[in-house]
Amino acid sequence: MNPTQDCTTPKHSPTAFASMAARELESHGFFLMPLLLPGFDVLDAGCGPATITAGIAGSVFPGRVTAIDIAPAQVETARRLTQGREIMNIDFVTASVNHLPFADHSFDVVFAHALLEHLPDPIAALKELHRVTRPGGFIAVSSPDWDGSTLDPELALAMNAYRHLQERQGAHPTAGTHLRDWLTKADFTPLVHDHWIEEYEDPRAIAEDLAHQLENAGQFHHARSFRQWAKGPESRFHQSWKYATGVRADDHRIHPGHQE
Repeated sequence: MNPTQDCTTPKHSPTAFASMAARELESHGFFLMPLLLPGFDVLDAGCGPATITAGIAGSVFPGRVTAIDIAPAQVETARRLTQGREIMNIDFVTASVNHLPFADHSFDVVFAHALLEHLPDPIAALKELHRVTRPGGFIAVSSPDWDGSTLDPELALAMNAYRHLQERQGAHPTAGTHLRDWLTKADFTPLVHDHWIEEYEDPRAIAEDLAHQLENAGQFHHARSFRQWAKGPESRFHQSWKYATGVRADDHRIHPGHQE
């Protein structure tokens, strides 16, 4: 398997990683919380620094959470962070969401935050998530919608450059708008579809992340525009996120711990 064919996840800057590490279940996975029960087995696909994963683990204990990421360094960092917090019911696996190393019907709930927008074929990934979900089990996903995000007009050219870069790499800047449709095409039955706005009062982290990716692509002028804008005392950024939940609505329910 060639991981580069499975995921276009960008190489984030250190400031962006710190920003992602501030995300928690209550802030960025609140739509998942009603689906979690003690004893459930959960898959967190694209776990990143695993700060959301840690909240999931607390909600389903004594159930287990399996956290995957395609980047071995990311998995190792997440493992160290959770071990430092003495969280014992998380298993970390380096894997692609397109080729999950798990048997059919392995999980009661599958979850993916900020992942599908980076995949060239998100429906194929969702079908793989469907495969490992138990009949009657749930899915919860979220992705940004850059059409709904607001930035200062002076950044229009730089933002267009970033979006075009993402599209050339096979990513989906407006993935959030497609989540419900993608779930349906992957044979999930959609339940809830809604949105929320994340406000960055200090936009330097998101600006540096976007600038970092543009700079790596040789677009130094647009990278500089983001960095200069973030230094302004009035700079603000509102990111639009959308989420969707669904159920694998087969004829029967496989309860946690049941062996077929």
